[in-house]
Amino acid sequence: MKRNSCVEKETQDTIFLKESSKVYIQMSDGQKIFCQYSLGDKTKSDIVFFFVQGFASGYFTWNDFWDALHQEFNLVIVDPREKKSNKLMKSSECSVHRIALDLAEAIKFLKLDEKKLVLFGSSIGASYVAHLVGQNMITSKGCFLTGPARKPRAPSKLINIFSLFPAFVLNSLGKLVARIYFRNKVADGFQKQVFYDRIKNADLQRWKPCRDLHYWDATEDFKKMKIPVFIVRTPDDKYHESDEIQMIHELILNSKFIDIQSYDYCHTKPSVYEFTQTIKKTILEEM
Repeated sequence: MKRNSCVEKETQDTIFLKESSKVYIQMSDGQKIFCQYSLGDKTKSDIVFFFVQGFASGYFTWNDFWDALHQEFNLVIVDPREKKSNKLMKSSECSVHRIALDLAEAIKFLKLDEKKLVLFGSSIGASYVAHLVGQNMITSKGCFLTGPARKPRAPSKLINIFSLFPAFVLNSLGKLVARIYFRNKVADGFQKQVFYDRIKNADLQRWKPCRDLHYWDATEDFKKMKIPVFIVRTPDDKYHESDEIQMIHELILNSKFIDIQSYDYCHTKPSVYEFTQTIKKTILEEM
């Protein structure tokens, strides 16, 4: 039986979601961004782990990993602007630069020590992290990237077609088109189920004003990253291409690979506990 599907997400422990504090942080442009955090536990590592999700991700994608991280680290999750959890006005800016500013402002709001801060960016979340660090908005202890890309993978023609439709149409037609698109773009099994779950739970009306995200090129930001960077890669991730990940590794001056067995190794129990220990060991010995 597949893990993390919409049908089964209630069977997860959701420890971090239950125990974390929730707050809406007002940004410098007046928008309110949703943040979940667990801070101040002195029984854990003094590292604060700052997790940045990818486009249309969600707790059903990462919840097991968050629970494992929550056992070892103080943990912060700030939702990027395309997430429907945020309280945004219609005129809100939604760009990689603005989302990176949100992350920097959240770090300041929570009074986090950058020297003890470790970032984790997934998919386009890796681009947010790269811009945050590459543009010297903060200087963290180090970061982990999984599924990074220089440019978003959704085809520009598809994005342009989507932009022609009224926003309310996207939640029906858009989800059907997205499901067809991903049918052959992600690996069968767990990864495909995760992507289908994201589509089902996404608010595509929110995606329309965030369409500029799909034209971003993070090449220069990756080049400018000076902190220790660890890129997580796996051979069975069909969507995040190995050649692209290798190219990003070559762009980043101080980067190394962490090779894992499978896509679900860093998403589901029990392997997320072993993966978290690998992360902890990497922080202690190489950052």
